[in-house]
Amino acid sequence: MATNINIHSAIGVDLQSPDLGRFYKRNGHKGRIQPDDRCIWLTRDKEIIAAARLSTIPEHHFSAQRKTVLLRGLWVDKQQRSLGLGSYLLKEICTKQINLDVYLFCFAYEQIAPFYQKHGFKAAADSAPTYLRQKQKDYSSRGNATQLMLYSK
Repeated sequence: MATNINIHSAIGVDLQSPDLGRFYKRNGHKGRIQPDDRCIWLTRDKEIIAAARLSTIPEHHFSAQRKTVLLRGLWVDKQQRSLGLGSYLLKEICTKQINLDVYLFCFAYEQIAPFYQKHGFKAAADSAPTYLRQKQKDYSSRGNATQLMLYSK
């Protein structure tokens, strides 16, 4: 992986520039950063090259003993793919941004599921909160084939 990479983290309401939103739009991601999302991104020479969002699922949607977080929008710039940046960012999230008291879920497109499996995620359709299972059904009904996955160390 290339050098001179910096990692950044902020809560959506604390983001000081629209650069992250423009990064997502430029790379084809349609989701919007919410005020309570934690955003983690990589830069090289002040240019965003990869980013991810972590959304906390409100407790009223489930009854879990641990906080539940959804990994959303892990994207690498189209010109920077296959350099290990996605792996670097995901490892940062799983080892430094998330602690053991958190369930970390993601919706992985079918073709990307092996990438998440390589980094410790497992299929979780049966063990996920009803709220996330319903979201997956909603995605599927719109033609987005995803696999609901849970990170486990």
